[in-house]
Amino acid sequence: MVRTRTTVKPGLLLQPYVLFQLAGAIVDGVTEGGEVVGGEFAVASWLNASGHTTPTELARDLGLAPTTLSAIIDRLVRKGQVRRVANPDDGRSYLLELTARGKATNARNSARFTAVIQQVRQHLDGDEEETLEAMRRLEEALRKTLAED
Repeated sequence: MVRTRTTVKPGLLLQPYVLFQLAGAIVDGVTEGGEVVGGEFAVASWLNASGHTTPTELARDLGLAPTTLSAIIDRLVRKGQVRRVANPDDGRSYLLELTARGKATNARNSARFTAVIQQVRQHLDGDEEETLEAMRRLEEALRKTLAED
């Protein structure tokens, strides 16, 4: 099903919200029936790319509220996807990392995403890197705006 919209052209904040909803629907569809759901997959994918990180760094990188991330982490730990390990640089905190099961789950889900990402690329009108760069500039502007408050 193609999700079209009216002639309304969303603005600088509404357009990213629309993209978030559409991307979320795709992620949810790909992860449906799997061991992790959309938001959990995003966290696991970030951990897979970073190796390990603190919850504070992860929340900042993903733009998540710490309480939202904490709930996701708790679910991933219960599912055996993520573990908390002592932080060698700070005895008061811990690092998050994928377990072997989490790495296997992430690899399976990533393989599923390959076809979907290819579909998106086929429908993308314009250069992928230019599109991503524009999104990164908007992310930076949003982060700076939030830092001012």
